Amino acid sequence: MIRFSNVQGDVFVDDRRRDDRLMARDGLALDPGGDYLVATTQNSSADVEAYGRTIRLAPFSYARLNLIQVLEGRHNEFWWAPMTKAFLAKLWALAGGRI
Repeated sequence: MIRFSNVQGDVFVDDRRRDDRLMARDGLALDPGGDYLVATTQNSSADVEAYGRTIRLAPFSYARLNLIQVLEGRHNEFWWAPMTKAFLAKLWALAGGRI
């Protein structure tokens, strides 16, 4: 199970398999079989419990979560609401692509 806690600000969850985007909130649980990109913006942070470990996402961070790998990283992209798709596309490229 993938579960979110201590969510502050705008934390995006992009589900590649369902082609769905949502905002994380405390207590949000995701299907562990999915392929997710979790991204924080310039003013947000979150803790993600996934696959037996806790990932702390500070501002300007991302994590790609799937059964095969957990990839964490930092980015330098600023998020503006009208540019959400472009923001997530750049982060998918950093996280190994959205195949």
